[in-house]
Amino acid sequence: MKIRDGFVTNSSSTNFLIIAKEELTEDYLIKKLGFEANSPIKDAGEQLVNSIIKGIRKGVRWYTLDYDNPTYEEILEIFGKKSAEKFKKLTKRGYNVYLGYTKSDEGYLTVFMTCDYFIIDEKDFYMDGRNCIW
Repeated sequence: MKIRDGFVTNSSSTNFLIIAKEELTEDYLIKKLGFEANSPIKDAGEQLVNSIIKGIRKGVRWYTLDYDNPTYEEILEIFGKKSAEKFKKLTKRGYNVYLGYTKSDEGYLTVFMTCDYFIIDEKDFYMDGRNCIW
């Protein structure tokens, strides 16, 4: 019998799609995710935002596509019909598209985001985090 006594991880990840009217900055994302300046979890919110921004630079996991110019069919395959239709509609209006992923071995809000799935659907901001990879 072998016993491992070092650090052990079973990291999960979640691919996400963000479609935003404005360019995605840390300040804009903090605002859109609802973190207020006096919130007791503001630091954790900033860490989550940093994980999202960092995740955009990596693209999505387990799929091959051109991250700078995704197609309707690619969004459909990864995120489903609702997000693909949003993508088609909002990119025609000049909205920005961002793809990326987060991992479950980062800060606690990032872990929560990665281990759950969600959609944020607002007038000028859409985020799909339903493509979870366990």
